Amino acid sequence: MHTNYKYFDEKGAHLHTFNEQPLYGTSTVVQIISKPLTWWAAELAAVECLEAGEKIPTIRAEYEEAAKQTDKKAAIDALMKKYPIFKTARFAHFTKKNKAADTGTDMHEELEKYVKMYIRTNQGMPMKVITGISAVDEFSKWATENVKKFLISEGHCYSEELWTGGITDCMAVMKDESIAIIDFKSSKEAYDSQFIQVAGYDIEQSENGIFDANGERILEPQKVAWYYIIPFGAPEFIAIGKTASQEFKDGFRAAVTLHKLINK
Repeated sequence: MHTNYKYFDEKGAHLHTFNEQPLYGTSTVVQIISKPLTWWAAELAAVECLEAGEKIPTIRAEYEEAAKQTDKKAAIDALMKKYPIFKTARFAHFTKKNKAADTGTDMHEELEKYVKMYIRTNQGMPMKVITGISAVDEFSKWATENVKKFLISEGHCYSEELWTGGITDCMAVMKDESIAIIDFKSSKEAYDSQFIQVAGYDIEQSENGIFDANGERILEPQKVAWYYIIPFGAPEFIAIGKTASQEFKDGFRAAVTLHKLINK
């Protein structure tokens, strides 16, 4: 079945469309929900500022003056040029996050390769492997113990009602015959916002099913019972499963409303 849904990935820009109109990205929508990382960002900045030593009071005073300027951005840009340590501290969390994102993307791809391989070669039934990549090896062990078969990898889904579109990492039939959506994350732990994101995929697939990037349906709507987050940045492998609840779905709907309001 072909629909008016299409996906474009040009120069790293991910765009979901319906009737040739852009949809809100599922992962973008949930960014409206803050993660508890404020202290982490502050600590990174503090570490960088330690190198500034006695310059800190001077930088602070000049920053307060810059913030009063009509063109605040230009004033702060000039301050960062004058004090490189200020720029380093100000963007410390972005630098750290971007480095982690690069590593996370690689691992994300390795996990998806594993799922795709067994969908392609073993009717979706997982097998334990030893690749030397810890996250993949541990995930394969967990999958053989808990997953009956993988249904899809990188499944496209959308909601015309909410006007959102996204790509779910994996859907699977568990050993107890229940259906689960599994999402891979580079974080060290699982956050509520991640389960809310998965609930968004659930809403979308429940409405229309799962599609490939060209808009061809590859899986009919499923009754999902579990949401699993695999935070492969954790010191030790862990899979966090939560019941697919109406509360998580309501959370995603609320996030969509806030995102649309703020970006109106």
